[in-house]
Amino acid sequence: MAHDASTPKAPTAPKAAHSLARRSFLGAFGALGALVTLAACDRNPGGGGVSVTEPSPGQPTPPGQPAQAAKAAPLMEPADLNAHLADVKAGKIAVLQVGPQILWRREHIPGSRWVGEAGTEEGLAAFQAAVKALPPDVEVVAYCGCCPVENCPNVRPARRALADRPKSSVLNLPTNFRTDWTNHGYAIEKA
Repeated sequence: MAHDASTPKAPTAPKAAHSLARRSFLGAFGALGALVTLAACDRNPGGGGVSVTEPSPGQPTPPGQPAQAAKAAPLMEPADLNAHLADVKAGKIAVLQVGPQILWRREHIPGSRWVGEAGTEEGLAAFQAAVKALPPDVEVVAYCGCCPVENCPNVRPARRALADRPKSSVLNLPTNFRTDWTNHGYAIEKA
């Protein structure tokens, strides 16, 4: 049977194998991203790191732990930030992502910038330098989105670092960025 140019050809075995291998690779790559995210949420670096058992500001201290009177920046609801994205674009609000860069590259708040994982010494120093470089009249909003804000090892140090800065807050993402921002239909950018 002769094939003319209008009749599609069935994929050859090498092409089908390549397609299957590509899908397998992409599936494994996606699983790797999930593992990186989980590792970031479970990290508790020694020394200057943040303990995931540390109480959230305003929460009672668990029995057997010393009381801490840590000041912290207030939380901002996602809908409030979404309503002010024009101010982000105008430079009146600086949105700083303090979590894993892979999450920021996948999708992020328009106009935000990644400054490093604030749960690490280097990331926290980069976050503090970025905040210090901003004029005092610019509002600062920090977010991570890898896990619930109350448990996030990146948000806690950032929230404490913003405690004394007027016009600063942390984005309240009770589940994660995708659930609490993207799935609500709020604008995103991809790197």
